[in-house]
Amino acid sequence: MFCFKCGASMPEDSTVCPQCATPVQAAPTPPPPPQASAPNPASTSAWLNVPAAPTQYPPQYPPQAQPYQGYQHPKTDGGAITSMVLGIASFVLCLSFLAGIPAIILGHISRSKIKKSMGRLQGDGLALTGLILGYISLLFIPMIAAIVIPNLLRARISANESAAASTVRTINTTQITYSTTYPEQGYARDLATLGGGQTNNCSSGGTAEHACLLDNQLGNSSCTSGVWCQKGAYQYTVSSNCAAPNFGAQQGTENACAEYVAVATPINSNTGHRNYCSVSDAVIRSRSGGPLLRPPTAEECQGWAPL
Repeated sequence: MFCFKCGASMPEDSTVCPQCATPVQAAPTPPPPPQASAPNPASTSAWLNVPAAPTQYPPQYPPQAQPYQGYQHPKTDGGAITSMVLGIASFVLCLSFLAGIPAIILGHISRSKIKKSMGRLQGDGLALTGLILGYISLLFIPMIAAIVIPNLLRARISANESAAASTVRTINTTQITYSTTYPEQGYARDLATLGGGQTNNCSSGGTAEHACLLDNQLGNSSCTSGVWCQKGAYQYTVSSNCAAPNFGAQQGTENACAEYVAVATPINSNTGHRNYCSVSDAVIRSRSGGPLLRPPTAEECQGWAPL
């Protein structure tokens, strides 16, 4: 312990300083420490006040941007692509019915879906392209119809005319067969004689009255001389100026029918443009014109142009 007055060292149990005889009890009580107050910047030098060391923290890095999971890149609608492909095909290949109409339908459906998708679908331009090309291809339909329909009509008329000429040729063949089989009768005076009659009983063979050489459509009992009988798109008849046949009595070849005229005429002007005829010389002759009201005579038929 030390004396508070002179600072001399003394034992702990001393009551008086051996140096200056100052009693230990007289030592003044130290004043309480002053309360810390904020230093005055004006009266304090900066070099006397060392700033406290800053707190060390680990380095901080900005977080990396993460993609927003809720966003999706807009997709191209498949209907728009299909509409454009079909539109191109309909325009380039002139497939108005096969590609143009489907392109228009898919284009409208795709544009409606894209508009309602709120940006999730794209391809409106593709669908619009398909729509435009599809509508343009529809303009080809009248052009195609103007080319195809007349050609089809001409082809059908040509087929009808060829069938009529072939039927007249068949009638000539049956007339030759009839005149060879029944020389006393000569040529058949009408189609009914060449056919099987009303009963069409040809299983046992034909007779001079009904030779069973033609089908019942042309050779039925109503197809008498000068009467038109229809087959297909043409009407046919066989007529002659010969006397009425007498099938029950015996007669010589001097009374046989030596001439006939077979005629084919179209039902109307839409089924054929040519008339055909033939006489006993078996030459097919034709003349342009509409349907005939009456069959020509053998002399008139020989004035037509031969095929």
